[in-house]
Amino acid sequence: MTSLADRLAVEAATTAPQIPRRMTAPTGWEPGVRYDAETSLPTEVTTEQVEADVQGKPAEWADLIAHLLPMVPAGHEVRLIEARYDPVAWTRDDVDQKAAVTRPAWRYRFRIVASAAHLKDTKPEALVALVAVAKTNRRNRNPLLGTGRTRVVVMADPQIGKVDSNGGTPELIARIDRILGDLDAVAKAEPCDDVVILDPGDLTEGFESTAQEMHTNDLSFPEQLDMAQIILTHAVTSIAARFGSTRVATVPSNHTAWRKGKDRLGKPGDDFGLLTHRTVARALTARDDITFTMTGPWEESLALKVRGAVIGLVHGHQAQSGRIPQWWAGQSHGGQPTAAATILVTGHYHSFRMEPTGAIDGRARYWLQAPALDGGSSWWRHIKGDESEPGMVTFTVNDAGDWDSLRYLR
Repeated sequence: MTSLADRLAVEAATTAPQIPRRMTAPTGWEPGVRYDAETSLPTEVTTEQVEADVQGKPAEWADLIAHLLPMVPAGHEVRLIEARYDPVAWTRDDVDQKAAVTRPAWRYRFRIVASAAHLKDTKPEALVALVAVAKTNRRNRNPLLGTGRTRVVVMADPQIGKVDSNGGTPELIARIDRILGDLDAVAKAEPCDDVVILDPGDLTEGFESTAQEMHTNDLSFPEQLDMAQIILTHAVTSIAARFGSTRVATVPSNHTAWRKGKDRLGKPGDDFGLLTHRTVARALTARDDITFTMTGPWEESLALKVRGAVIGLVHGHQAQSGRIPQWWAGQSHGGQPTAAATILVTGHYHSFRMEPTGAIDGRARYWLQAPALDGGSSWWRHIKGDESEPGMVTFTVNDAGDWDSLRYLR
């Protein structure tokens, strides 16, 4: 299985650099950069005109290659594929920009290709666009059907872009890679027919929780959203590779809400976490084995039928810490989406917790508070003296609605 770290290991610009255009090149030779539609990596560069010397020889290559280097991803190399000599190319005079002059000039077309050692010695801290995730993580195993069990995976609170005492985005990427590897080992040892991936929210850190984020986050807000798409796509397709079908579900949360400071703007559904899931869902439309479920525009919670159980999902910021059972009871009384849930999954509070609360027909309902994937919060440690242990929870559900095989992947 290709790791997320490998996918993010080639640092490359995805926006074409500004190229001065002092002239209009012949058709097909306009200065610019061509990007591959699938990988978003630069693949072909056409230079602006490069003045020749009096004998018509090209200018120094070193300067030209140096100009191209910022566009060359690590592990790639530049190859000349075509050169064009124009003895009477015209341009603006460097001194008098109004005067058009003619000079002998060359134009070059280069191709950027992967070297043989590409990705062999990559580093997990490099951040780039994900390369053809949906294709490379296609299901490549024959799932064992007929087990009568569904695996549930809870990926809570990665808060992408956040930096704290345990690191930032590079450490988060390495952590997710390790946990996905452990999850794959668990899924192999304990086969299930299908999988449900739950995202209780806080996919990104945002910038509206505290003023501190402005100075500590290691990704801008657009970069957080871009990275969230990369990580979510990789995680979903990597997990899906071992199962017959995959369902993904998410809900709004406080960090990903459309906010101005503490105030929420718009509807509950105006949420950047939901936006990320919709974007990834569109990217995976060709995958008929993966489906996405999200809340409606005015809802903050949902419920899924998973074999004999009903799993409710909500971020958890709707209730004070430790008072989720009371909140859940009120939801049941009001006939809200989680009213029929036999298992309620929440995020937000970061520390793992599972306890019975209430009962239906003599069978306990269970509240599962998921651990966070982020690196912890020093402010919480300063107040309480303890800190959460990053990780991800997975368990199985059978046809009778019983949960089993609960694992805390640290």
